[in-house]
Amino acid sequence: MKIATWNINSIKTRGDHVLDWIEAHEPDVLCLQETKVSDQEFPEDGFFDLDYEVEYFGQRSYNGVAIVSREPAQDVVKGFAGATDSDDRRLIAGTFDGVRIVNIYLPNGQTVGSDKYHFKLEWMREMRAFLDQGPNPDTPLILTGDFNVAPQPGDHYDATPGDEQIFVSAPEIEAFRRFLDWGLTDALHHLDPSPKQYTWWDYRGGAWERNQGLRIDHLLVTAPLVPRLKSVTIHRDARDEERASDHVPVVLELTN
Repeated sequence: MKIATWNINSIKTRGDHVLDWIEAHEPDVLCLQETKVSDQEFPEDGFFDLDYEVEYFGQRSYNGVAIVSREPAQDVVKGFAGATDSDDRRLIAGTFDGVRIVNIYLPNGQTVGSDKYHFKLEWMREMRAFLDQGPNPDTPLILTGDFNVAPQPGDHYDATPGDEQIFVSAPEIEAFRRFLDWGLTDALHHLDPSPKQYTWWDYRGGAWERNQGLRIDHLLVTAPLVPRLKSVTIHRDARDEERASDHVPVVLELTN
């Protein structure tokens, strides 16, 4: 089973990239973030043409998540319980071949101490409550997406221990660890803890050319899936595409 995550930074701008990538790599499930379109505008026909199903939960110009899959999703959930139409659309979940997949686009936070930073930490608390109140860590589950957190020392090209900059501040790292404490394992770090396995590079300052990146796109798995971990692959070549997203696909492969 092949599960991928990719922040595409606009499905309208990069829909063709996504469709081409699906044709080339044939994932069973692809989780997308920052689709940036309302549900009425989502370009689902291209996925149908490839014999893929799609579930989406979006808003115009901002945020938005979707799950593309070979088989229809079961037990689809969109957003936190009690969410209103005015809330950000950042979470979608479904079950595929017995594996629950939760796809999130976690808030960026902008700068440490800002209102957006505190919103990010509150959203992470709400995400942990979502886990506490819903799925069981003893069942197969993958929490994936763009977390906007670089949790390990080698996940940020210039951060050092104790830095209080965005993506690596102590409150963000602690909130991320609370996901792990619930019963999740960082799949890539479990298989290969090497540093500098980046998934995002800023468009500015030649960050891509200098490999000044961050690992902020993650695939976290519950204990029943750890023995099934076969590989996690970062598709860096997607960053070389014309008008590429600043993120690249990350692919988790499970044994059957």
